[in-house]
Amino acid sequence: MKNHLVSRRTLLKLAAASAAATCFPAVASAALKKVAGQPIGLQLYTLRTLMETDVAATLAKVGEIGYREVEFAGYFDQPLENIRRWLGDNGLTAPSAHIRHSDFKDRFDEMLEIAVTLGHENLVLSWLPPEDRTADRYRSIAELMNRNGEKATAAGVQLGYHNHEFEFDRIGGTTGYDILSGETDPGLVKFELDLYWLKVAGVDPFSLINAHPGRFPCVHVKDYGTDGSIADVGDGTIDFGAIFDARQKAGIKHFFVEHDNAENPVRSITRSFTALSDVVG
Repeated sequence: MKNHLVSRRTLLKLAAASAAATCFPAVASAALKKVAGQPIGLQLYTLRTLMETDVAATLAKVGEIGYREVEFAGYFDQPLENIRRWLGDNGLTAPSAHIRHSDFKDRFDEMLEIAVTLGHENLVLSWLPPEDRTADRYRSIAELMNRNGEKATAAGVQLGYHNHEFEFDRIGGTTGYDILSGETDPGLVKFELDLYWLKVAGVDPFSLINAHPGRFPCVHVKDYGTDGSIADVGDGTIDFGAIFDARQKAGIKHFFVEHDNAENPVRSITRSFTALSDVVG
């Protein structure tokens, strides 16, 4: 088991990243900043390289910046009691987590136990491999989502699905997203809107909200750059304010900042937190 004390190497990496972030305004009273009445959250996939090195130090940095919620994308072989302590020590809660396709299919009961232990309200299928992107396979996944959704609901956890862009590709006269949303029970299966990937797919988020009101408890807040790449929040073209205004109809409860491939992850999440606070503060 790794030494859970903050290593000198981790401290140096985090300090360097923090120094790079000082070109942005200081985040004063960050804990009081809210996104549409909700705490600002972070999808920890953004910091996966730091999480691999030291989970405790990474969560401490997230809390220091001002985030109050996190969405996990793996637990890096850490004891759950340690994770719970680190969350509490840094003023964080973890209302959501992503689960891999293989775990969703083969280890769902185990993942559900972890979710209950860590206080996850949402357990979100993060992605589908290419072989599962046929109409028949989408229907099979929808059936499994209903079955796993029943288990999750019984445990007090909401099952969800996170979109990329491929779910909106045409398959005959339909799309994968249409199959998943149309063939799952709305009471058992919800969806997490990834605003960047909707933009890539050319899908208007309001069309989904209007078609499926109340079915989107979680949102990934990441911006779309002028060149089509992922941008830090505030550096792109997405009108987050308009989407947040529709939160009640959408059913949005949690907003998670994310950047899939930030060059400097700490700098990125600092910039996004500050910009997002300005939008809604």
